[in-house]
Amino acid sequence: MIFPYWHYDMPAVPFVFMRHGETEANRTGTIAGSTDVPLNATGEKQARAAAPLLASWRWRAVFASPQQRARNTAELAMPGWAPTLLPGLRERHWGDLEGRPVTEICPRFETPPAGEPFNDMCKRVCDALNIALANHDETQGLTLVVGHSGVMRCILHLTGFAADGPRIMNATPFKFTPTDGRWHYEQLGQPENNSDQETG
Repeated sequence: MIFPYWHYDMPAVPFVFMRHGETEANRTGTIAGSTDVPLNATGEKQARAAAPLLASWRWRAVFASPQQRARNTAELAMPGWAPTLLPGLRERHWGDLEGRPVTEICPRFETPPAGEPFNDMCKRVCDALNIALANHDETQGLTLVVGHSGVMRCILHLTGFAADGPRIMNATPFKFTPTDGRWHYEQLGQPENNSDQETG
């Protein structure tokens, strides 16, 4: 059973999430959830390319997964900032499927053999977001969270959206905003995409 989003204590605070840049595992279609793979040259370029857009916003804090692909993306995209690393933002552990082709991945809400249940991952991601967004003061700016596609899926679930679907693009920031008890999200720097919270 997958717990509904209201099961979790998601903080109602605006923030920006960005997935890490490309890795060789991404490029070759290999499952590398808990495997600590680095950015490739394209991924480093993607992270640097995000810097001008991010520099146009005001930030209060930067948090990242401790896995090097996310940590290095944060460092390249936010020069001058030292990201705070939160273990709860790590990618999902895919157990026996690590290193296998993504075509062999199990359904999103099933627990992979010797891997991490989706509910458990959502709980740790929610706990990490509560740490990252604690003491939020809008006058100080937004909080940037840099993680993984699986973390984005958890965030979508925690904010009432469908978690299963295409991966988000590498090094592309999305702003999540709670308004009147509902969440909205949009790609940073793009027109409003009317991504409204699902309620079904």
